[in-house]
Amino acid sequence: MSYLRQNGGYYLMLLPGYLILLLFSFIPMYGLYLAFVDYNPLLPSIFDNTFLGTYWFEVMFTRPDMWKMVRNTLLLNLMKLLICFPAPVVLALLINEIRSKVFKRVFQTVSYLPNFISWVIVSGMLLIFLDTDNGLFNQLILLFGGEPVSWYSDASKWRWILVLTNLWKSVGWGTIMFLAAMTAVDKGLYEAAYVDGAGRLRQAVSITLPSIAPTITITLILTVGKLFSDDFDQIYSLVGDNPILAETTQVIGTQIYANVNGGAYGEFPLSTAYGLVQGIISLILILLSNFAVKRMGQEGIW
Repeated sequence: MSYLRQNGGYYLMLLPGYLILLLFSFIPMYGLYLAFVDYNPLLPSIFDNTFLGTYWFEVMFTRPDMWKMVRNTLLLNLMKLLICFPAPVVLALLINEIRSKVFKRVFQTVSYLPNFISWVIVSGMLLIFLDTDNGLFNQLILLFGGEPVSWYSDASKWRWILVLTNLWKSVGWGTIMFLAAMTAVDKGLYEAAYVDGAGRLRQAVSITLPSIAPTITITLILTVGKLFSDDFDQIYSLVGDNPILAETTQVIGTQIYANVNGGAYGEFPLSTAYGLVQGIISLILILLSNFAVKRMGQEGIW
């Protein structure tokens, strides 16, 4: 009680976050029961519905397009992990080397701006670049004597388009945590390294990166936990319901939306089953990645 009295102000500051977590993460979890029942919205409670056990999970895993969605979800997230995860670290290291405070602040502000642009706006911007007839990319291709590309009817290119647009939108915002961690690095280490003849690159590799390693590992654990999730808002905004591109862009999130948007009540339990499986696999991935990071001697989430 003495500890709580001394730190009561901090707990009061945490209270809004706890309430949001309770209201939007824990209380709605009772709805997961939908994945095990024959849902009827006319009944007063979901617990009054007929219990079906694992029926909806069997339906989910026997759908012919299930493994295509799993493949697309995993491939997109693996590409984002390999390309979009290290990019903020590299950019943060480069920003940290900028000596002009004014230029550094301007550069940081400009790099943050894409994060605040809605994916709906990005889809309109992308159309300016990728339009078959008047798009800037096709204009450049024609200028150099090539043939125009029909971007919105070629599914093979859209994994890279989704990854690169995600990189452009998130890379600047992702540097915030790493730059904050760099401010805590002891400046005496850099001075000692300079005296020993270490250049900027050697200082970054031998001092900065090891110092921010805990932040990198925690971010990596959380990123690995999202491998079986998907950026529905990005994919649906940029691709929509285009069936031509579904071979590489149809993911679990878009299928959940299609199920719920179909209007049939029977699709709600199936969509809940999709979401439950995604959540369980994400939890397993976080646990495994946290265990692996701690076995390598780094700090985990807990």
